[in-house]
Amino acid sequence: MSPLAAEEFTRGLLRPGAVPLHLSQIADAEFAARFAIHRNNVRAARTEALRQGFPVLERLLGAEYFSALADVFVQQHPPRSAAFHEYGAELAGFIEAFVPLAQMGYLADIARLEWARLRAFHAADAPVPEVDALALGGLAQLLEAPLRWHPSVTLLCSAHPVYRLWASQLNQAPTPGAQDWHGENVLIWRQGLQLRTEPLDELGCLLLRHVQRGGSLTGALARADIGVQAGLGRVAGLLVWQVFQQVD
Repeated sequence: MSPLAAEEFTRGLLRPGAVPLHLSQIADAEFAARFAIHRNNVRAARTEALRQGFPVLERLLGAEYFSALADVFVQQHPPRSAAFHEYGAELAGFIEAFVPLAQMGYLADIARLEWARLRAFHAADAPVPEVDALALGGLAQLLEAPLRWHPSVTLLCSAHPVYRLWASQLNQAPTPGAQDWHGENVLIWRQGLQLRTEPLDELGCLLLRHVQRGGSLTGALARADIGVQAGLGRVAGLLVWQVFQQVD
């Protein structure tokens, strides 16, 4: 099949009712029936990939609505890779612009959180500082060293209680009510082989942002107007979480 024919075939898979009959040498009715089966299989596989990658989003929407939403998304956003775990990067933006869900802005951030977890799970490995093995002098040296985020790290800052919403679906706990509906910051990363998702306060976010592109933890503390002694416990906690790698 030529590249042009392959492109037409792919477009036909995304347009309900559109069958590229001119690409076939068999009877039109038979080809249309076979093509419909192939289209349904492709759509089902992509929907299942989204269902596996965004389980909390599906619970919040309900299985039927999630399938309907996925069907529209699949038509507009074909995969860019043959690896299905890489499918769904555009889902949060799609939800944000989806008019029927305009009053449920937290759903897009739930999608961002779940995509960040999927991304973290498959992120590249990178060496991290061995904090437990460091003496005090070694720790002081590390505080001055330029650092950057581990490849698995995502910092999500939301106007919604996105961490509690996500956790409530996993733990079957009550969802946040209107009286305590406030924004939350969430850190997503992989600590060794363990996928981690934790809420983070503003100080933690400031420290992370400063270090994101090669800053030092000492510089981050200075920017936050916090002395090293006062902030030592906080930066040590981030180091123990293994969210940083040293800049070569």
